[in-house]
Amino acid sequence: MTQNCDNLIKKMAWAICIALCVQRLSMSAGSVFWGIAILIFLYLLYQNRNGIVVEGGFKGYYKAFAIFFITLLPSLCFAGNFFTGIKNFAEMWFYRPLPFFMVTMFIRDRNLLNNVLMIFISVTAVDCTVALYQAIALNARGWGFGGSQLQLASLLCILVPAVVIILLDDEFSSRMKLVAKIVLPFLFIGMLAGRSRGLWLALLIVLPLVMWKYLIKNRKALMITALIVAILCGFFATQPAFVKRVKSITNITTDISNRDRIVIWRSAKNMIKDHPITGVGLGQFKKNYFEKYQLREIKQRHLNHTHNNVLQICTETGIPGALGFIYLSLYILIKNFREWLRRKDPYSLIIWGSWLAFIIFGVFDVIIDHSAVTKSWWFLLGTMLVMKNGRCDENISEQ
Repeated sequence: MTQNCDNLIKKMAWAICIALCVQRLSMSAGSVFWGIAILIFLYLLYQNRNGIVVEGGFKGYYKAFAIFFITLLPSLCFAGNFFTGIKNFAEMWFYRPLPFFMVTMFIRDRNLLNNVLMIFISVTAVDCTVALYQAIALNARGWGFGGSQLQLASLLCILVPAVVIILLDDEFSSRMKLVAKIVLPFLFIGMLAGRSRGLWLALLIVLPLVMWKYLIKNRKALMITALIVAILCGFFATQPAFVKRVKSITNITTDISNRDRIVIWRSAKNMIKDHPITGVGLGQFKKNYFEKYQLREIKQRHLNHTHNNVLQICTETGIPGALGFIYLSLYILIKNFREWLRRKDPYSLIIWGSWLAFIIFGVFDVIIDHSAVTKSWWFLLGTMLVMKNGRCDENISEQ
């Protein structure tokens, strides 16, 4: 690429960085910088229209995306309002994943990506500090810069496994480890301030899975982890509000939040039975739910989504769309787990752990509709793949 293209790529990377950092604080400001990044991306596509080569390490993800898009076509063509469906498709499955394509097509500077990622994680730590203030001063579940408690929780869901692995793995520089060491306590503070049971459950499952390899080899890390777990357990045990939240996780009788999730899942089941192939149309669950499918026994009459990623996709795009999403999800999980087993590279483990946490959290909430979170995830995926691809290239050149 020309020097001019290299400069534009750096500007695109920094536009992405600013967008990631401000999008929860100000959606409009975030959109401005996303717009700048997209304009640069489109210009780069035009300038390199005859010379864009998708590297081998990325091709499988592009194909998985394509297969998922194909499974959405029946819904787009034959279900609900066509223009509403196209609008929601463009927003959810074209606009939000763009950071993945921006990174994997053009950005090869690993130091640049490291800097963007570290700045974003550091800003998220500040976000968590704001959530702590809200929890203490307002006696409420902290939500941070903006959005909702669940949005902050789902963001932490994908970032905490990544930061933990950066801290534990020798692949990463001392500077990155220092940043991880500083921000991780704040991320845990955000986890406590938001009081998200879905986040607690997801991390309770995922963190031991991604940490065991490091802990069995590092006695110091094992002792520190045991101390942190003991402190967290002690904190939970002495705080009545947290004890109540933990106990309510399995309560589906008197806990209205849990009970209503079960009820709305039944509504989703009825909707799928009536529209198994095409669904009701992308972005059109809410309209159909309130008009035809809301059950009388539900207490929270304002709920407007299924509180489950797969059910939400299945109701709106039918069984083909749900199968396409499951295929994309399994491709990410299985491919990276196999590559981690083969190479023991931390980038595959970060992708695997972050996406698994995202999937687990998505059993209880529709986080695929959290714009700031999904864009952050697609950026993280692209960044880790570039890191992994660069690592493989280095290993090959050394042999």
